Amino acid sequence: MATDRNPLKMPAKNNVHSLGKSYWLYGHHAVKMAANNPSRKLEHLLATPSALQNLGPLPKTCPPPQTIQSADLSKLLAPGAVHQGVAAKVHALSPVLFDQFFSNLGDNNRYPVVVLDQVTDPRNVGAILRSTAAFRGSAIIMQQRHAPEESGIMAKAASGALDLVPIVRVPNLSRALQKLASLGYWVIGLDHDGQSPLHSSPLNKPVALVLGGEGKGLRRLTRQSCDVLSKIEIQADIGSLNVSISAAIALYELDRRG
Repeated sequence: MATDRNPLKMPAKNNVHSLGKSYWLYGHHAVKMAANNPSRKLEHLLATPSALQNLGPLPKTCPPPQTIQSADLSKLLAPGAVHQGVAAKVHALSPVLFDQFFSNLGDNNRYPVVVLDQVTDPRNVGAILRSTAAFRGSAIIMQQRHAPEESGIMAKAASGALDLVPIVRVPNLSRALQKLASLGYWVIGLDHDGQSPLHSSPLNKPVALVLGGEGKGLRRLTRQSCDVLSKIEIQADIGSLNVSISAAIALYELDRRG
């Protein structure tokens, strides 16, 4: 397994869905990464005294933090939000365009891209962002429709990765997969009925890893746009894995062989 860090871990500029929208993100890692992302605009920063101390030095571009009691912060946010004493009201990140991203990628395309086919749970998308950052994926590609908007729930599950990994939104996923193939990517669809285990797939090209939505898996046109359908071998009694767990295992396997 390679040990160098991914040079593509630039501050993310995401999400055509939410352009201009502002929302509250919360949790230590999510707020810390957002505050240190020069492409991210913060409107307000709230923290308990202890959480503010744990955040450490913040860029001068951040708004002055305001202290707040934990109970009052809980009332401000959605019920059940695990905020760890800190929250920031932020602007959603700017769009990342497919052609622009891949033209800037150049020869640094040896890191995989992750393609999500109608994964709709923001917690799953957030967890996949986190795994993509951990195992040196270069971007996530999702549709403009049938995919969640940037949100506090997604940011918390991503644990800071929302401000590290670019999200590329496309109008048509099949067409995007065809473009990836024309750019030299080996398009691997992850499917429990795949022809071969993922660990045996040839990796002599850059990889686009395609994962299907919760419950329904890969759609027909998506499957047809893949070069190969691979699977993660698990015990038959289990049936299938959650899409975010499958993504983490697959990305680890690709990174291990990279």
